Amino acid sequence: MSNTSIPSFPNMPSMPASFSESLPISPERINRFRSERLGNIRPLNEFFDRDRLSKPKGMGDIAQRLSYNLTHFQSNYIIIILGLLIYCMITNPYLLFAIIFIMFGLHFIRKMPPDQPLVFGQYVLTQKQLYTGLIIISIPLLWISSLGSTIFWIVGASGTLILGHAAFLEPGVDSSFASTADQV
Repeated sequence: MSNTSIPSFPNMPSMPASFSESLPISPERINRFRSERLGNIRPLNEFFDRDRLSKPKGMGDIAQRLSYNLTHFQSNYIIIILGLLIYCMITNPYLLFAIIFIMFGLHFIRKMPPDQPLVFGQYVLTQKQLYTGLIIISIPLLWISSLGSTIFWIVGASGTLILGHAAFLEPGVDSSFASTADQV
């Protein structure tokens, strides 16, 4: 193959200089998430308080309980969702392999210098072509690993657990004080 120039696409958006910082998973974002969201986990004896479990009286009672409990136990509910995600990853090895493959592929492509294409035999592959190839390989991998049904299972299971807990747990005593303070 002769030494040809790689075509440039002037209308294509360029990658940000700090691409790793723009990823949804970075050490800074994980630390911020841990301190902001998981910093106010409610104790288990408050989360599983059997004395406060009761059948709601009506739709107004359910709405009040959901409003209070979803904000009060937000960090605990995030832990439940993360637990279900980890459970799915452990019980579905194909999905685990697909996600690890995609993460390593993204890491490998991101670490490449953007101005130096990968030479694979007689083929010259740019970063954009590698991203396109990774997407083309990832879609069938995620399809085979049943990502869609896993997502629906996680949404259904977490929704049932979280909304059920929030609807049947009476608001704490501190919510009564907050509502009377708002009325005054």
